Amino acid sequence: MTTNLPDYDIAIVGGGTSGIYTAWRMLLEADSSPKLKGWKEKRGRLKIGIFEKSKRIGGRILSAKAPGLPDVVCEIGGMRFVSSQQLVQGLVQNKLKLPVHEQTVDDPHNIILLRGKYLRESQLSDPDVLPYQFTDEETQWLKSGNNNAGSNFLGYAIEKLLPDILKHIGPGLRDYLDAQKIDGIPLYKHGFWNVIAPYLSHEAYRIAVTTVGYDCLGFNTNAVDAICEYFDFTPGVKYYLLNEGYESVFWTLQKQFVQHGGEVIMQKSLTSFNSAALADGSTGVSLHFENETQPVSARAVVLAMPRRSLELLEQKGPVLDPQIAPHFQFLLNSVAPIHLYKMFIAYNEPWWEKEGVTAGRSLTDIPIRQCYYWGTEGKQQGADPNNTNAILMVYNDALSSDFWGGLRHIPLGPGDAKLEDSPLAFKPKTNLLHTAAVKQNEWDNRLNANWKKCVAPKAMVKEMHRQLMILHNVTDAPEPLEAAFVDWGDDPFGGAVHFWNPGYQSSEILQKMIQPVEDFPCYICGEAYSTNQTWVEGALQTAELVLRKFDISEPDWITKS
Repeated sequence: MTTNLPDYDIAIVGGGTSGIYTAWRMLLEADSSPKLKGWKEKRGRLKIGIFEKSKRIGGRILSAKAPGLPDVVCEIGGMRFVSSQQLVQGLVQNKLKLPVHEQTVDDPHNIILLRGKYLRESQLSDPDVLPYQFTDEETQWLKSGNNNAGSNFLGYAIEKLLPDILKHIGPGLRDYLDAQKIDGIPLYKHGFWNVIAPYLSHEAYRIAVTTVGYDCLGFNTNAVDAICEYFDFTPGVKYYLLNEGYESVFWTLQKQFVQHGGEVIMQKSLTSFNSAALADGSTGVSLHFENETQPVSARAVVLAMPRRSLELLEQKGPVLDPQIAPHFQFLLNSVAPIHLYKMFIAYNEPWWEKEGVTAGRSLTDIPIRQCYYWGTEGKQQGADPNNTNAILMVYNDALSSDFWGGLRHIPLGPGDAKLEDSPLAFKPKTNLLHTAAVKQNEWDNRLNANWKKCVAPKAMVKEMHRQLMILHNVTDAPEPLEAAFVDWGDDPFGGAVHFWNPGYQSSEILQKMIQPVEDFPCYICGEAYSTNQTWVEGALQTAELVLRKFDISEPDWITKS
C-alpha cells in the first residue's frame, strides 16, 4: 500500500441531492471505474468524504412533521417528482423501492381568487366570469373547449410562436428548440416574455402567470429553457410524493454510503480551494475550511453547490480566480437564482372544508399565491380517525416571497437574538391541538427535528392567517397553532431554484460547467446548471455527467420512457 497518500481520494463539498448521490454512486460502483479502482487499490479502499456546512444532509430537500400530525409529512423544500423524470423515478421506485403516492394538484372545486372575485377552478375556461379584458381571439379560444383555460395561455402563445411544437413534446423538445430562430436570432438568445408578448395580450399574460401558480414561469428568462419548464407543468403530467418524505431518499443514500465506508463531515464550511502537487506527481486539490489551520488534500473535488454558494468562496485558485480562468465567470453568470417561499400552518380542524375544498391547491393573486390542502391527521392511513388536526401549505415565489420577507426578523449582529429566542417568534400552541402519539424511530426523529428548526415569525403567521381567511372568504377561522417556514433565498442557497439567462445555450454550458478547467480535477454538479432546473432530476442529471468523467456508466435501474 502506497504511503503519502492525500487525505481523501474524492472530496465532495455539499451534502444536498447531487452531493450525496454522487458520493453514493462513486463508492458503491468504484470497481467499474478504472480510475477509482486504481485509487482504491493504492489505499486498500476508496476514501470519499462529504463536507457539509450545515448539520444535515438534504440541502434544499427538507421534510418535516408538525406536532399533533404524526402521520402527515410536510415538504418545506422540494416536494415531488413527475412521471416523466427517468432518473428520480428509477432511483426512488426501482432502486430504493420507496413507497410513493400521487399528489392531487388541480381540482375543479378549488378556489380561484382573482382581482377580488371568487371563482372555482372549473370556471377558468369561462371568459364571461373572469375579471380580465381579453382580445376577441383569446375569448374565442377559451370558449372553444379542448380544456382551454386561463392557466394555459402561456401554451397558447408558445403554439402561436412555434406552430409545430406539439409534435416535439417529449425527449426531443430541447433539440427542436435549440434549432429554432426568431427574426434570424437563435431562440436561446431571446427572453421568454419578449417572444410571447406579440401573441398574448397583457391581460391574458397576467391570468396565465397567476393561475399557473408561479410568477417565475412568466419571467423573461432563456426562452428555450422557459418553454421546456412550462411543459413540465402541462395537463397529463402526474406528480408523486414520497410516503416517508422526499428527504428519506437522501437519508437512505447517506446510510448506505456510510455503511460502505464513506465519511460525512458536518459543519465544515469551505472557504477556498487550490491546486496541490501530490506525492505521486499528479495534480490534486487543497481544500481550506473555515476555522481550520490545516488544509485537506484530495485527488479530486466535486463542488455540489449552487451559484450563490460558489460565489461565497474566495475567488482564487485555478477555477475561481478570474485572472486564471476568466471564462468561469461567464459560466457562473449563466443562471439566475429564484426565490421560493414555503410555510406550513396547522390548525385543530380543517376549517377550509366548509368552503368545499379538501385536496389540491387554491390560487390567488394576493401574496399567499398557492394554498395546498396538505392533510388532516385523522384521514391518514392508520391514524386516529378522531384526530382533526389539519395543515395547509402556502407556496409562492418572486415578489410574493419579497412580501413575506418584509415580515421576517433577521439577526443583524452578535447582540441580536436568534429568532427562536426572540419575542418576535411565533409561539406554538401545541397544547390546543388534538393529542397524538409521537412516533419514535430514526426517520420520524429527523422529521420532528426539522420542523423545530423552521421557526416562523409571529407577524408573518398573523398575516398568513389573515390572507388565508381572505382566500377562503371566511372571518371565523380558528387561530393557527403551529407554523414553520423557510425562504430558500437565504445564503448559502441564494434561491430555491435557478433559471438560465437569455444568451446562454444551456445544453452547451451544462457540459462545460461539469469540469470548468479541463486539466484540473474539479467538478461541479447540482440543479443550478442542469437542463432540468427546479427539479431533483436536474441535480441527478449533472451528477451523472460528473460520474461519466470517471467512466461510471448510466445506472441499469433508470426508468425508460
